[in-house]
Amino acid sequence: MLHEITGAGAVSLQIDQAFLREDALRIHELIERAAPGTPFEIDFRNARDCNAVALALLARDLAEGRARVALHGTSHHLERLLGYLGASAAARRAS
Repeated sequence: MLHEITGAGAVSLQIDQAFLREDALRIHELIERAAPGTPFEIDFRNARDCNAVALALLARDLAEGRARVALHGTSHHLERLLGYLGASAAARRAS
C-alpha cells in the first residue's frame, strides 16, 4: 500500500509492507503529472516485500530522470536489483 503526502512542490510517498505493481503505476502517474524536476521522496522503511514488476517500473522511472527521486530505507539488495533493472548508479545515488 502506498501513502501519499503532497505539499509545497514536493511529493512524499511511503510504502507499507509490500511494494506492488499498483503502487509503481501510481508513482509513475504522479511523476508524469508533476512538473519536470519535482522532488519525490519514496520511503521503503516499512516495506517487507517488493514485487518484481513494481521494481522494474520504478527502475524505468528512475532511469528516465523526469523527477528528482530520493529513495529512503532501501536495502543493499534492493539497490542492486534496481541497478540490474536499468536504474543508473547516478539515479540510485540521487536517492
